Amino acid sequence: MNIKQIRYFASVVELGSLSAAAKERFVTVQAVSKAIADLERELGHSLFVRESRGVHPTPFGKAFYQKAALVLKGFSELEAFAKEYREHESASALRLALCSPAFYGNAQARASIALFAKRGLGVDVSVALDTGTEGIAKLRAGGYDALITIGAFSNAAVDCVSVGTVSPGVVMAKNHPLAGRDSVSLADLADYPVSLSSEFDNFNESIVTMYRKRKTDMSFITLDPHGFDRHIMVENGVCLMVYIPALGEMYPGTVIRPIASGDAVAVPICLVSLKDRKTSSYLAFERWLAGELVVLGGGAPTASTK
Repeated sequence: MNIKQIRYFASVVELGSLSAAAKERFVTVQAVSKAIADLERELGHSLFVRESRGVHPTPFGKAFYQKAALVLKGFSELEAFAKEYREHESASALRLALCSPAFYGNAQARASIALFAKRGLGVDVSVALDTGTEGIAKLRAGGYDALITIGAFSNAAVDCVSVGTVSPGVVMAKNHPLAGRDSVSLADLADYPVSLSSEFDNFNESIVTMYRKRKTDMSFITLDPHGFDRHIMVENGVCLMVYIPALGEMYPGTVIRPIASGDAVAVPICLVSLKDRKTSSYLAFERWLAGELVVLGGGAPTASTK
């Protein structure tokens, strides 16, 4: 006995003929007839009296229909529940983008963020890597629910919420003269070129942007993505970046050192979302991330910025 047989049986009872039931169920009369015959054989009772003008249920068929109607009602409710749950689950899935230059191990880092968020929120989470400009375009087009930015972002169409802060660090080659230091001061960096990315540092209040506003002796040079390896490995250049030791090597052959406490700035980690579209999963993620940043080594959450 299966639900298809029960549905065919109920349709025949309600419509009074096999052909009408077949039409309602979008199947052939033969399919309905076979389902009824199989059901009668399994039950050991006739369900219908066949007449030239149609069929009508036997006494057993009438009693069976009363039970079958309850089963079908319950099954329909079960189907509706499953559909609603799937739709809710789909709507709850969180699509994020980390706006950052590509770095060694970023796929693993993004997978870790997604896994931790999924465990904390109980929904599927995806984390892409994107540029700020492309990320905003996809956010507006509905491709992302939110962006994770390092530094604040200001735009009339979005809300930028600072969920916490992290400290800045300096990426350099393992054989760099400063690689042996426990921390690096701004004065230490005066003799080495600091990379600036037109693709990222002109998008929001990045670490580089924050330090460029201060009066320092650092020398900034604009690089395209293909010039980074030479800048770091050949020219003794450095790159300012978030200092999170748990991420390990950011690029092969490099180390990351914290900026000395006297020169360090609090770097906000922000969630950027559209003002008119915030899902419950996004709001839950906003609260979750504020707590997780403390675990990763960041500071306490800060007030929201719009």
